[in-house]
Amino acid sequence: MLELLPLPFTHVVGVRVSGRVNHTDIETILAEVERKLATEEYLGVMIELEHFDGFTIRGLFKEFKFLSEYMNRLTRTAIVGEPRWFNRGTELVKRVFPNIEIEHFIPLQKDEALLWVSERDAGTFG
Repeated sequence: MLELLPLPFTHVVGVRVSGRVNHTDIETILAEVERKLATEEYLGVMIELEHFDGFTIRGLFKEFKFLSEYMNRLTRTAIVGEPRWFNRGTELVKRVFPNIEIEHFIPLQKDEALLWVSERDAGTFG
């Protein structure tokens, strides 16, 4: 399941992920990304993982299609949650998309994660 988070920055998309993510969940974030990209050149993404149980196959394919379509307009991704999901998921994403800047934060570092992802001088701009 995927829930959009209200964040104080127009150039950051916030998402809380729990349980198993399917293709309709990815469509939710895709709609939000497209809405924000109408007014912003680049976006950061902040993902909060709570009891994440992975992706359905269809959801995983939709996620990779989403990343390949918008990768050049996403600057940073902050993942807040348990390290085990960060290590597994990041390894796969970085192999397929080596230019993505991803950092992991534990739940106590949520504010730090938001500041990091919201920085506009990220190395992937341009």
